[in-house]
Amino acid sequence: MTMHSKRSLFRISLIAAFTVGALCAYNAGAAIAANSNALAQAAPVQNGSHDFDFLFGTWLVHNRRLEKLPSGEYKWEQFDATDKYWPLAGGLGNEDVFRTDHFKKGFVGMTIRLYDATTGTWKLYWINNLNSHGDAGAPNVGKFHGNVGIFDERLIYHGKPAIDRYIWTNPGKGAKGRPHFEESISQDGGKTWKVLYTADLIRT
Repeated sequence: MTMHSKRSLFRISLIAAFTVGALCAYNAGAAIAANSNALAQAAPVQNGSHDFDFLFGTWLVHNRRLEKLPSGEYKWEQFDATDKYWPLAGGLGNEDVFRTDHFKKGFVGMTIRLYDATTGTWKLYWINNLNSHGDAGAPNVGKFHGNVGIFDERLIYHGKPAIDRYIWTNPGKGAKGRPHFEESISQDGGKTWKVLYTADLIRT
């Protein structure tokens, strides 16, 4: 091999190495730029810490509950309750105390709502003095979209996987409507829903 050939091979090797290095640097730069653009374009988490402020205060609650009879048939039962809502300290969330003698004398239920500012989501825990036995269980998790909040929990219902859904509707300031709550269950992945419970609140 002549000296000229050796120099040509050396130059070719340098060019190839430079090209590979340039491509790697370009790909790395493109990846960083893409990640930066994705972060820049990601929608900021909206502050939903005041989503439930419309409930603060005291209420008379008209309840409708789907009850299963011994015959296996279902019927709607109606009853009234009182409810009081207030915020938790430090922006942690809020809670309410629900009272009625419908299930037993002195029945008390509570919902503790905890807010996660990093994701903008709420976790809703329902407990009562009839069958909670000191266990708050898994929460219903979700957030508000406009005036409607949707909060889901995946569980086993009558031996089958299901989605338990809470829906809160905020009528808005000055609106004639009342705050409305609804609980539904789906056993087909959310394709169809069966309403189990509704509540309409009247401020007192």
